[in-house]
Amino acid sequence: MGVSQQAIADALGLSRTTVTKILNRDPKYSASEATRDLVFRTAERMGYDFTTIRRPFKREYGRTVINARCRIEIVLSDGTVFDKGTCIARNIGVGGALLADIKLEKMVLPLSNFTIRLVFQDLPALANLVGECQVVRIADSTDTKNPELGVKFLNATVADRKMLKDFIDERIAGAARNAAASAADSAGTGGKSGGG
Repeated sequence: MGVSQQAIADALGLSRTTVTKILNRDPKYSASEATRDLVFRTAERMGYDFTTIRRPFKREYGRTVINARCRIEIVLSDGTVFDKGTCIARNIGVGGALLADIKLEKMVLPLSNFTIRLVFQDLPALANLVGECQVVRIADSTDTKNPELGVKFLNATVADRKMLKDFIDERIAGAARNAAASAADSAGTGGKSGGG
């Protein structure tokens, strides 16, 4: 049987409600960053199954568009590489990613249990992250009619989640700065007429 949230709470001397709200990343619950890190580190050390969390991490942090090339491997439960190739991570969040433009040698998924390994080769900020993923959704792209895979990250460490969160926060802040600069440029030139 897996590690319960109550066991984590008991180990830390916290209430189960506190642990649950922190693990579920309840945006209405206020806890210090140190307490949050402690809960996640303890849960990870105790072998807590993060897939049991009701609210995926992406709900608090959202996703950001990246359109980044990735190396992709389909890995069977015995560690054998079933297929490999490339894809585009269209967007990414702390909890997972949307994979498009998938080019694999076999272009099929195995019938047995498997995970997906992603390597973000074009993003220096994520160069040390090797995402082990599980497929949660298969769909056709609305524009290209090619298959897309929605994946969630498995076995992500606290450091991995922090790396992803920092990357996403920087991307979102950069997009906001660009939008503000563009709006300022438009406002500065919008009132001028070209006539004489």
